[in-house]
Amino acid sequence: MTASARHKELRITVEPALSSVAPSAWDALLEPDDAPLLSWAYLQGLEQTGCVGESSGWLPLHLLVYQLDDPRDEDGQLIAAAPAYIKLNSDGEWVWDAEWPELTLAFGQDYYPKLVLAVPFNPVTGGRLLTLPTLPEEQRRDLRALLLRAAQTLCQSENIGSAHILFPRGPGFRQLSDSSGEGSQLDVLPDEGFWPRRQTQYHFHNRGYRSFADFLGDLRSHRRSTIRRERRQLSESGITVRTYSGLDEVCGTPTHPEQFRFNRRELDQMFDMYVDTSQRYTGEPPYLNRAFFQLCAERLGDRLELVLAHDRDGQLLAGAWNLRGDHRRYGRYWGERQSVPFLHFEVCFYHPIERCISDGYQAFEPGHGGDQKLLRGFRPSFTYSGHWFALPSLHRVVGQYLHKEAGFIDSVRGFELQRCPLREPSQEQAVPSNQKPPGPQDE
Repeated sequence: MTASARHKELRITVEPALSSVAPSAWDALLEPDDAPLLSWAYLQGLEQTGCVGESSGWLPLHLLVYQLDDPRDEDGQLIAAAPAYIKLNSDGEWVWDAEWPELTLAFGQDYYPKLVLAVPFNPVTGGRLLTLPTLPEEQRRDLRALLLRAAQTLCQSENIGSAHILFPRGPGFRQLSDSSGEGSQLDVLPDEGFWPRRQTQYHFHNRGYRSFADFLGDLRSHRRSTIRRERRQLSESGITVRTYSGLDEVCGTPTHPEQFRFNRRELDQMFDMYVDTSQRYTGEPPYLNRAFFQLCAERLGDRLELVLAHDRDGQLLAGAWNLRGDHRRYGRYWGERQSVPFLHFEVCFYHPIERCISDGYQAFEPGHGGDQKLLRGFRPSFTYSGHWFALPSLHRVVGQYLHKEAGFIDSVRGFELQRCPLREPSQEQAVPSNQKPPGPQDE
């Protein structure tokens, strides 16, 4: 597939293995906080260790756009890409579509396979339509639109009924280097026939706190007292919680006395807890395997963090496998050896918040769902997706549904903001009217 843009020839390809793409070329497309989840090391690691593939229901088929200086050249510069997968189920996505297979069947089609532009198993906001940051913004917008058209063409050529972009950056996403909030990847969705959709997650936003006590001071008194009591009970029980940043044999000796590294034994223990906890609560094995945990430790350096809790005798009780971006932290996987009251809140909420404050990080995303997050200082924040169906009549019906759903989501978020124990910020995060899901008349 070829196209012309900005007077240069472009070549669009689909690639089933990220190992065929140069790591430096892929990573050159990333913006702040896209790494590590969108890095070549992470995404290719999922493929290399078998976490994605036929057995998982995630079949890699990445979209790549190369700029050719000479149309006769086979090679060129990678200037845009999208991590893309053919999906045989909806596992590991966290964008609700449980009713859509039955709806699609009513139109005489199968919902699966479908195409998703996403990071497998991660409901984390970030780039999905990756474009070279050094290009002019107008050209980058054209390339984002080109990637969506390439996804539609792929669906039509492979008899895939729909395409979905999951958790792209939206207008509520802020970077320290981008106070204006530009960088939303929703701008091209309506023009290319994708229905924008939004839902909510609970995120911690650093309002310039100098300490965890400052954060508590922003909470209503009863919640402030509850959190203090929970943390005090753990401390009096002799439980310590620390962040360990990076594998010791990869990252070397910490540069600060308060900094800690984890070793392979602790990484293995974290994986065992992750597996046991997943099977205990869901009855299913988790998405990731031990080889992937080990590979990430070798590749990601101190962007991989283990938050580990030990008792007074030094025995490991619980832990979290987290990732660190440039300005944001991401809580990903939790595991415990034994149930201790409030320990989950300390390991997965309070301690990472405290670290974000001490490090001057902008935000902490602890994962999807969990009403307990709302009551502990996380604010309901919009996350986004986009959806396109090849069958026009089905596409219109989905658009009507999403238009009605948007009002419900707004109402729920309004109710959650009332329940949130945090004091209101000076300026409420808002969705520009031109970014709201259009009605069917706007198709």
